[in-house]
Amino acid sequence: MSDVSILVGALIIVIGFVMLLADIAHPGLFLLIPAAVLVAAGLMLLLAPDVFYTNTVAAVLVIMAAGAGGALIALPVYSKLAPRHAPLASTIETLTGLTARVVTSVEPNSMKGKVRVRGEVWSATADRTIPEGSDVEIIGGEGIILKVRGLPPKQEK
Repeated sequence: MSDVSILVGALIIVIGFVMLLADIAHPGLFLLIPAAVLVAAGLMLLLAPDVFYTNTVAAVLVIMAAGAGGALIALPVYSKLAPRHAPLASTIETLTGLTARVVTSVEPNSMKGKVRVRGEVWSATADRTIPEGSDVEIIGGEGIILKVRGLPPKQEK
């Protein structure tokens, strides 16, 4: 075994472990699979360097198996570590009951009023005129139009 093979094998293993530690520190980088491949390739280069030169098919199969093993481990790990969040799609049902801010005056029987909720601007209507800057509660809606009602102004402390 040459000194170059030992050095390259050890370097590949170190890089694989650094990638693994980075993925543990910041879940979701999806470095577990390439880390597993690098560690397997480095170990193979250290333990059986002749495989790379005499039986490249075996070397490729071992590296592919390491990638598949990394994937089998990564998927359940990532699903456990992934942060849970509310649905990304906003619908009238998910918005009902939330507070919104009027960005364009809301008028009765008109779709020209606009409110901002969760960073999105929606068309809105109400039973009475609600001026821009007011806080409103979303009480329902139809299609893409929210039905809102005014909230009392917040008291300054």
